[in-house]
Amino acid sequence: MSDEKPTPFQDVRKGLGLLFRAAKTAVERLPTGGVEEVVATSAREVGRALENVASVIEREVLGKRGGRAQPEASKGPEAIKDDPSSPGEPKPPNAA
Repeated sequence: MSDEKPTPFQDVRKGLGLLFRAAKTAVERLPTGGVEEVVATSAREVGRALENVASVIEREVLGKRGGRAQPEASKGPEAIKDDPSSPGEPKPPNAA
């Protein structure tokens, strides 16, 4: 045995090796039934979280208000017709 001290890099390497070995052993012992459903649910939740973060950034940083924009398909035909931003026939100047 030598009197050399291990370097921090060696400590990290050894620690990560032990963590990966423990993780591999734990994964091998876990039941895998229903994994597909868990992955799909997790992906949905991650998507929701990203959408929430994006809306907060949009609201707080970019200064846009009103929360979530509704897609055109979810608006009724009358709302699209009356919406000045929607393409279509121009409104007469006297129309209210």
